[in-house]
Amino acid sequence: MRQFVSLLLISASATLAGPPQQPAGEVRPATPLAPRSNVLTDEPWRGVSTKPLIAAELDKLIAAELKQDHLKAAPRIGDEAFVRRLYLDLTGQLPLPADVREFAADKDSQKRAKLIDKLLASDEFAKHWMRYWRDVITVKLSDRRVLAMTPSLQMWLEREFAANTPWDKLAKQMLTAKGDIRVAEPEASAGANFFLLAHNGDDQTEERASETARVFLGIQLGCAQCHDHPFDAWKQEQFHELAAYFSKVRYGVTGLNMPPQIVATLASNPGGRHRMPDKDDPKKTTLMQPKFLDGSAPSTSVFVSDGERRQQLADAIAGPQNFWFAAAFVNRMWGELMGQSFSMPVDDLGPGRPVVMPNVLARLSASFKGSEYDIKGLMRLVCNSETYQRELRPGESADTHLHFAGSTPKRLTAETLWDSLVTVLGPLGPLGQREQSYGPMPGRRGAVGLEASFINEFRFDPSLKPDEIEGSIPQALILMNSPDIQAKVRATGTNLLGRILDAYPQDNDAVRAVYLRSLARKPSDKEADKAIAYIRKVGKRSEAYEDLLWALLNSAEFLSRK
Repeated sequence: MRQFVSLLLISASATLAGPPQQPAGEVRPATPLAPRSNVLTDEPWRGVSTKPLIAAELDKLIAAELKQDHLKAAPRIGDEAFVRRLYLDLTGQLPLPADVREFAADKDSQKRAKLIDKLLASDEFAKHWMRYWRDVITVKLSDRRVLAMTPSLQMWLEREFAANTPWDKLAKQMLTAKGDIRVAEPEASAGANFFLLAHNGDDQTEERASETARVFLGIQLGCAQCHDHPFDAWKQEQFHELAAYFSKVRYGVTGLNMPPQIVATLASNPGGRHRMPDKDDPKKTTLMQPKFLDGSAPSTSVFVSDGERRQQLADAIAGPQNFWFAAAFVNRMWGELMGQSFSMPVDDLGPGRPVVMPNVLARLSASFKGSEYDIKGLMRLVCNSETYQRELRPGESADTHLHFAGSTPKRLTAETLWDSLVTVLGPLGPLGQREQSYGPMPGRRGAVGLEASFINEFRFDPSLKPDEIEGSIPQALILMNSPDIQAKVRATGTNLLGRILDAYPQDNDAVRAVYLRSLARKPSDKEADKAIAYIRKVGKRSEAYEDLLWALLNSAEFLSRK
């Protein structure tokens, strides 16, 4: 049985916290983006240039804020750390040792920008970000049977991200969707329909309104469903005016308990109406007409069709005057790439919420709008910045906001962590029967045995604040004690360690190979010395290397992006 002491001896520096650092300065409290209000306005970006940003201008804006805060920026990360960070951020994949060595040896001054472009154009980019947005959309679902339809959403999202379809067009497609999703034919179904089809039951209209505000505007509006929002200025009436846009949506489904025969249909009910229950007496209701959160109501006629209503809503949400649509997306993507966002959690933005560097968020959001909501363009901008390429700088506590003076670590998603394990060790677990597609992980078709259990156990809400995402005892036990993982860690036959020990008889070379494969970097001199000392102490070379690899796979560094 592996001993925890091996983890401490061999991988002392392979942790999230890293070596102790002196505080860089006092962090001022976050300031609100705009005065508290119960309407959405374009005030935050009035007068702000919509000209596309370049990385140098972004860094200049951040530098000015850091100077005002008396904060010193962390230095630039080295090539090995950059490669691992970029691969995990853009593709959800761990780079291979050859990728790391080739990049480190390249003398081209533009090699980082070229690698960014290469990964943005990869199939893995589209798949990774499909998974992220699939989780954003599905994590709040209460009826897990709906997950049988997730493959249609996945296929659609992956195609759209590969084509770099602008974010406003993606949003409008989801809000104005109609037609069928057939579980047995996901590739022929309208994947954009999933966003609205995923909600059924008595509260489907209210759920669609709440999720529309959360996903596309970064606003938690659900608390205003039954009463005025207790913490924000949103009123119950505003919530139900937003819900009224969906009052004519008709949801039909057959075979809900019999995958893959499920056919879900998004159609229209011309006579649909939405009524707001009275705060004190739910039996009393008021007929509501559609009105957007900024107070606009393009058409209030009861004779306006479902399609026209939802098109009006889509135009209001993703229209050129709505700052919050762009800001919500920028805030999310910045948080994923930097480890911390301007406003946290990322789906609780909105007027009056605390925001770090509001001027930078406004300029980035205006730039995103000016680029016609170019998703890859936004990521290219951020990844090319010195701000993104800074070393890790942990705060004094997990919830300390660093004001982007350095990178903040974040846990790998379940599928990224699984794929990293497979990259290091090779295929894991026995082949078995396919699980039903509505199983433990939405849309993970073909996931069986250890893979399904692993992904289900390590999954978390991608909208949570990073400091709220914690490991668990079951997660630790899977990594430490899984028989399938243990079998692959053994230094035998064609396993990873078996090949490394055959190819590298010198321990210096073998230790370097193990680190490169598992952590995508060479060991520091201190780490190499400790590893070799441990190998000599154990005496049996194969057993010592098994401990080394096991320790690295259980380290905080392997479990995180830093």
